[in-house]
Amino acid sequence: MKKIFLLALSALCLTASAQDPYLNNTIINTSDIFGTSRFVGMGGAMGALGADLSVISSNPAGLGMISKNEISFTAGASWLGNNSAKGMAAGTFGQFNQVGAVASFKGNGKLRNINLSFNYQKKADYNNSFFGETYTAASWADQLNGLAGEAYDNRGLLYGRPDTYYNTLYNLAETSGLFDDVIVKDPSDPNSTLSVSRGSLSAYEFNLSMNLENRYFLGMTVGVDNVDFRRGTDYWEQRTDEFGQIQDFGYVNEQIITGNGFNLKFGAIVRPFESSPFRLGFTVETPTWYNLKYIDDQSLTTKYYWDDKAGKAFYDPAPGQYYTHYVYDLSDSYINYLEYRITTPWKVRAQMGSTVSTNFAWGLEYEYANYPGASTRYPSSYGGTTVDQDFKDITEMMFKPQHTLRAGMEFKPVSALSVRAGYNYITSTTTPDSYWDPYFSDNALAYPTVLDYMNLSDTHIATFGLGYRHKWFYADLAYKYRRQTGEYYAFDSFYSNVEMSPIPVDLSRHSITATLGVRF
Repeated sequence: MKKIFLLALSALCLTASAQDPYLNNTIINTSDIFGTSRFVGMGGAMGALGADLSVISSNPAGLGMISKNEISFTAGASWLGNNSAKGMAAGTFGQFNQVGAVASFKGNGKLRNINLSFNYQKKADYNNSFFGETYTAASWADQLNGLAGEAYDNRGLLYGRPDTYYNTLYNLAETSGLFDDVIVKDPSDPNSTLSVSRGSLSAYEFNLSMNLENRYFLGMTVGVDNVDFRRGTDYWEQRTDEFGQIQDFGYVNEQIITGNGFNLKFGAIVRPFESSPFRLGFTVETPTWYNLKYIDDQSLTTKYYWDDKAGKAFYDPAPGQYYTHYVYDLSDSYINYLEYRITTPWKVRAQMGSTVSTNFAWGLEYEYANYPGASTRYPSSYGGTTVDQDFKDITEMMFKPQHTLRAGMEFKPVSALSVRAGYNYITSTTTPDSYWDPYFSDNALAYPTVLDYMNLSDTHIATFGLGYRHKWFYADLAYKYRRQTGEYYAFDSFYSNVEMSPIPVDLSRHSITATLGVRF
């Protein structure tokens, strides 16, 4: 009976679920290097050097330096670093990273050539897993129970109570009996989390570029992004009830986000000195306008059972007696569902690079992305979409602009063989005191589906590569090590009045790629 009630309730809430700023940032953040093995091996610092299919994203003008038809294909594998989710962290993931082609047409006079290009390329890899425990007197249920009142916290924010009739996560906890007895959280008992995410962000890009006098290069890229994100989180903790019995409860959450986006990139490269190979490049990337669909599946298990006669949940001390309540089965029509739009920030890149004789090349690149400028829109009951200004204000408070520095070099000990190396430094987008409380005063956040969040460190990427060229054929290899850590919180412990230490997470990743290509 209780399950039927919640399923009926979910039918009223099909468009009332909410994603959070942390999840949005995970989806749209592209702080990594993907593409051809030459591009990866040089740390992606090829915006001014050009002549590679993967610069279709970093500087569209760079494809104007290709003077022949070309086809390339890149595949590889990656494996996670020192994560502690055994059996998952050590696994490798096959990658189809890139495939593209350039059709080059000779021009007349100052126009040396004009090129039409297509490239498919991965932009972000969501594959990850970790397991961690923290010991604290704070309970996951305390934050949910915080919905029951209204107060100003020590951060000066107003915590209002959303209508719990429509609050699916609160109802899930309430009907599972999570609030029915006096519970004490023993700090010697762990709060445990297992998180596994899968998927990727990829782009299909179409480019027009041209070469003017071998000194000026112009290009434009039209990009269509595809989002496929899936994340499963298992959280469980032990508490002691008023009878002195250990009460276990576990929360399982699965999130799926899919959709597409659209953006434009405009680039230019110039050789300021006719007698010098030194080049300067500049790129402007418009926001990406994403249309996304969010599906959430939740379940909560406690050592309670539902007594229909009494109309409430009771603790059952008999071993093995669990009351389990599931909502929004993905195979059922009653799902937690939301359609929304994200507009990412503008990005700008400044680049420089040069060759020395015929056996050495170097490149430098700086990128600025104003992630606090990202915005969210929702379908309006009056037609069209409405900007969520409160959500935007929260994003501006929690996030900061991202700065990226890329450097790379290529050395040819002999004409057919290349050795490459690169490095990236990418600043974190989260402010040091960022936290996630889904009960901010915001209509879109009045129906929380997750309580956890992670603050990420700066990112360091080191790359190494080898290449072979022989007339019309080339083959490249690249190795990439991406180093990043995070501080994971299963929930904000404000409502428990307890300081909670984060779970340290190692997000390091190794990957290898191989590219085969032909020019004709």
